[in-house]
Amino acid sequence: MRAKLAVLAVPVFAGFMAAGVSVPAVAQQQANLFPQAPLVGENMNTRNLYRLRCATCHGANGEGTGTGEFPRLAPALRGNPFIQNAPPGLIIQVIRKGRSGRQRLYRDGPAYSNMPSFGVELVPNADELTAFLKGDLQK
Repeated sequence: MRAKLAVLAVPVFAGFMAAGVSVPAVAQQQANLFPQAPLVGENMNTRNLYRLRCATCHGANGEGTGTGEFPRLAPALRGNPFIQNAPPGLIIQVIRKGRSGRQRLYRDGPAYSNMPSFGVELVPNADELTAFLKGDLQK
C-alpha cells in the first residue's frame, strides 16, 4: 500500500516542480487578493482576530453598516457609547452570548440582524479583543 502511495506522489510532486508553483508564491497571491485578511498563523494577533471575526459585519475600521447601506448587518463599534462606556465584562458577555431579539434594537437607529455568539474556540482571547475594541479601534 505504501509503495502505491509513493508511486502516486511522485507525479504530483513532479507536476508542481514542472509548473514552478511554490507555496510562498501562492500565499503571496492570496495576500494580494485579500489585503485585509489575516495572515496564516497570526490569528492570535488581536487586530487580525477582529478582522477575522468582527469586520465582516462591523466594518474593517469599526464603521459598521448602517445609514444608506444594505444589508444593515451591525452597528458601528468606533464611537459607539456602549463600547466606550460599558465595563469589559459586559462586552465579553455580548461576544460570548451574542445579541438577539429586543437586545439588538437601537433607540436612535435602525434594527440590525442578530449577533451570533462566539465561543472560546472562535475567540480564544475575548479580554484582549475587548481591550482592542475599547482602545485601538476607537482611535
